[in-house]
Amino acid sequence: MTDAYLGDEALQTKLAELLCSKLCHDLISPIGAINNGLEFLQDTESGMADDAADLIGGSAKQAAQKLAYFRVAFGAGGAGDSLDFAVVKKLIEELAQEKKFEPLWSEIGQPFAGEISKNFGKLLLNLALLAADCLPRGGQIAFKIPNFPENSGVLVSVSGDRCQLRDDIRSGLEPDLSAEDLTTRNIVGFFCNLLVKSSGKSLILREKSPHSIEFQIS
Repeated sequence: MTDAYLGDEALQTKLAELLCSKLCHDLISPIGAINNGLEFLQDTESGMADDAADLIGGSAKQAAQKLAYFRVAFGAGGAGDSLDFAVVKKLIEELAQEKKFEPLWSEIGQPFAGEISKNFGKLLLNLALLAADCLPRGGQIAFKIPNFPENSGVLVSVSGDRCQLRDDIRSGLEPDLSAEDLTTRNIVGFFCNLLVKSSGKSLILREKSPHSIEFQIS
């Protein structure tokens, strides 16, 4: 991806618009559920106060988790240029509970802990979103990372029943995608590609079998 491509104002504007749209779309459900719970609480004759309190509490927790995830995945994610790997790992594990997949971690060499670059952390979070979209019935997402993530490759293996990368999502991984071709469905794949290329690396997609996909960063 060339510097001119990165500097395309129309592309930057569309990127910001679609990431905001995805954030709002994912927050509509839990926030709507909170509103429903509040309405039940106001209806003193419904006898559903306990159910309403559970609905509000669960939905508020879900909304807070989504905001925390997107704050790092799409936003600045705090001060400085680095992130604690434990924070990124925790966010992905919370995503796994919502999306019904099992996260597996296999560090190459010694188990990795400590600081990683913000760009690398954002890439892991967006790859997790992209991988989760491949699992309509749940499954496993295995993250194989090197001891020093900034210097070597990363492998994300996705497996599960009917695991597939739909065409409308896959299109975001195409090189030199124009602003007109970006959608809310392919924006995460496009953002992954952007993060990878800004680090001087490449993203390789491998469809290993009808139920297995790999994303290789090298």
